[in-house]
Amino acid sequence: MHRIRLIFALVALTLLATGCADEPAPEPTPVVVAFDDGWGQLFVMNLDGSGLRQVTPTVGEDSRDPNYANGAALSPDGEHLAYARGRFIEILDLESGESKSVFEGGYQPAFSPDGSKIAFTANGGINIMNVDGSDAHVIAQEESAFGATFSPDSSRVVYVTGGYLNEVPADGGESTVLLRDQFWNSDPAFSPDGSTLVFSSNRGGNNGSEIYAMPSAGGEITPLTDTYSVHPKFTPDGSRILYDRAVTQTGELVTDVATGSQAEIASMNPDGSDQKRLTPRSLSGQMPTVSGGR
Repeated sequence: MHRIRLIFALVALTLLATGCADEPAPEPTPVVVAFDDGWGQLFVMNLDGSGLRQVTPTVGEDSRDPNYANGAALSPDGEHLAYARGRFIEILDLESGESKSVFEGGYQPAFSPDGSKIAFTANGGINIMNVDGSDAHVIAQEESAFGATFSPDSSRVVYVTGGYLNEVPADGGESTVLLRDQFWNSDPAFSPDGSTLVFSSNRGGNNGSEIYAMPSAGGEITPLTDTYSVHPKFTPDGSRILYDRAVTQTGELVTDVATGSQAEIASMNPDGSDQKRLTPRSLSGQMPTVSGGR
C-alpha cells in the first residue's frame, strides 16, 4: 500500500514538473530606440535602425509651436515615452498613441531604471516626481543644472552644472562632484552594471565634442570617438552605446559642427569600435534614448 502511494506521488510530481517546464518563459519586450529630429518631431525605431516611425505630430520650424517636442526618454520597458512639449512634460503610450501631460514647466525628463520616478529640469534645478506627475520636488537646487540621469539602482542622479558632472541622492541630500576640470563635460550616462560612466566633452582640443568613458567611481578617462559626437546611451544589455554625431550632407564625419553638418544616430561597442550609422541620411537624428529588452 505504501509503495502504491509512493508511485502515485512520484507520478504527480513528474506531471507537475512537466507542466511547469512546458510553460513558455515570458517574451522580453523589444529593445526600442527613440530620438528627436531637431525640428520638433519624435521618432522610434528598432535597435538595428529598422521599423522607423514618427510618433508625434509634424510641426513647423517654429519652436514655439505648441506641438514642438524634444528631449525624449523611454520607460524601462520601452512602452512609454516621456518628452517635453511646449511647457509640459508628457508621457506617450507607444502602442495606443495616447499622450498625457504630467507636469507643467519642466523639460529633459529621465525615467528611473525601476520605472517609478522621473527626474527632470525645472525651477532652477534638478527635480524628481512620480511617473504620474505627483510629489514633484527639487533634489538639487542649482540654477544651471540640467541633463539628469539615474544610476542603475535608481538611488542616485547624475547631472551637469557649468560643465561639471555632479551626483545627488535620488531622495535628496548633498551633491558631490564626480568630474570637474578645465573642460566642458556633459551628457552623463551609466552602463547597466553601474561600473562605467560615459559622457561628452570638448577635451579633444578641436573645439568640438567627443564621447569619453571613465569608471563611475572616478579614474582614467578613455576617448571613444574622435569626431563630433554627443548624447551617449548604453543599450539595456550594455553591449552597445548609442549616440549622435555630426556628418556632412555626403555622410563624412566632422570634428566641428561649425563646418556645416547635420546629426545622425549611430552606435558603437563600449570600447568605441565598430561605429555604425542607424538613421537614414534623409533624416536628422539627435538625443537618442534606448530601453526595453526586459
